[in-house]
Amino acid sequence: MSHQPFETWLLSEENLDEEQEKALQTHLEDCRQCQQLSHSWTQVQSLISTSGVPDPAPGFSQRWQQRLAVRREHQQQRRMWFLTLGILTTALIIFLGLAVITFSSHSLSYEISQTFASLARTVAKVSHFWEMIQSVVQSFPLIIPLLVILGLGSFSVSITLIITWLSSLIRLYQPVKEGVINQ
Repeated sequence: MSHQPFETWLLSEENLDEEQEKALQTHLEDCRQCQQLSHSWTQVQSLISTSGVPDPAPGFSQRWQQRLAVRREHQQQRRMWFLTLGILTTALIIFLGLAVITFSSHSLSYEISQTFASLARTVAKVSHFWEMIQSVVQSFPLIIPLLVILGLGSFSVSITLIITWLSSLIRLYQPVKEGVINQ
């Protein structure tokens, strides 16, 4: 026996016209399988309509918020890595571009000779500076402790400022923990 379209009519939510309703009732009188399907479907609909909305497992909201915070933290770290890589890549491209421009306009031997000349000038300046410091030390022996104190003070202030700056950067790039309930 064919059970179509009767099974479809039993399980659908749409209203049947009079002719379809008569055909369905006639079929249900003769077909045990469709009677059982109709009865089961009625029980399922009743069970669905009487059952309540299930409650979430205990701690669901807190676990969800923690996972969201971790996911946001990972996303922020990933963005920071991409930003850092982008900046480094841009700097490398600029450096390589400048190197190509510099080396293409001069010969390699000229660049090497200029490097040695710059190095010689630097050594001469350091030597001259050292001679100047020696003459000041010999002329003003009392100024040395004052310079040491000022130097240590300046060094301490510089270290303090660098540490403050680094801790500010760390806090600035530290992931923001949103949605986490502090207990």
